[in-house]
Amino acid sequence: MIRRMKRKSIYQKAMALSLCLLVLWILMGAGTTIAWFTDSTESIRNSFLIGILDLDVFYKNDTMVEYAPVEAETPVFSEEALYEPGYTQVVYLRIENNGDVNFDYKLSVDCRSWVDSVNVFGGRLHLPTHLRFGVVFADSEPELERAAAQALADKEVLDLLLNQYSEVDDVTVLTGSKRYAALIVWMPEETGNEANYRGTTVPTVELGVTVFAQQAGTDLE
Repeated sequence: MIRRMKRKSIYQKAMALSLCLLVLWILMGAGTTIAWFTDSTESIRNSFLIGILDLDVFYKNDTMVEYAPVEAETPVFSEEALYEPGYTQVVYLRIENNGDVNFDYKLSVDCRSWVDSVNVFGGRLHLPTHLRFGVVFADSEPELERAAAQALADKEVLDLLLNQYSEVDDVTVLTGSKRYAALIVWMPEETGNEANYRGTTVPTVELGVTVFAQQAGTDLE
């Protein structure tokens, strides 16, 4: 008896569900497929603007009073330099951000060309191998002068090789602002006669500066 009542109840529920589905099918229109899941996607338009990284570099050395713009062929280092143990050159740079994105930057002193000679021992004298450089950064000119003086007094921080980039250490330049750096090139005092030439060929080197900038927050390669 109990089993018959359960079967009757199940049958009645099934009939009721079938009638509901039939009514729904009729309301939607004969032959229409019932969609159990519906979805609608709203069209969204996104506008992307490409930021402009606009870096301008100005320089000043010991023979100048005011900063001057750096062009591709600007000789920022003295062309009359006579390197000997302890000899140094300092070039002051002003880095301006005239774009609309913040950027980080690093510097390198590059060996563009050279003339080799023979040292007093009869070996090859390649002047670039005997030069070192360092970079100090600052937010203002007075700070830069103090930082450069400290670096000259403690030349252990001036140990980068030519064609090597400086470390990136809090050198972000914000939009519309400027920062300062000093490049110091020198021949270490301990350099010996391996850099002392003999003969008529004078060893020379042409130095250049590379400024590498990239949008702030990304890794400088």
